This record gives sequence, C-alpha cells and structure tokens, in this order.
Amino acid sequence: LLYKPIDRVTRSTLVLHDLLKHTPTDHPDYPLLQDALRISQNFLSSINEDIDPRRTAVTTPKGEV
Repeated sequence: LLYKPIDRVTRSTLVLHDLLKHTPTDHPDYPLLQDALRISQNFLSSINEDIDPRRTAVTTPKGEV
C-alpha cells in the first residue's frame, strides 16, 4: 500500500535535486529548494532505517541453507 507514495517522494527528491542543480545560487528560491531537498532526503533516510530486516529478501547461493 505504501509503494506509490514512497515512489512519489523518491521521484520528488530527484526532481528537487535537478532543480537545485540548475537554479542560480543568487535566486531567491535557492535556500527554499535546499531546505525542501534536505527534508525530502531526511525522510527517505528515516524510511530506510526503519525497514524491518526480517522483511528484506535474502538470497543464498544454490545448495546453501
């Protein structure tokens, strides 16, 4: 159920990163873009830290247990 909202946040983070890269540093929106990107990256980092290790897929080479 959470796949699509997370996908949107990930894509938004990439868009913010590209937008910041192409925005002049003296533009009035530059600090706001930096804050938005920082918030988005922190949110994604917190999601990655909260992933339950039991729910991640683990693959082993054939023949190993």
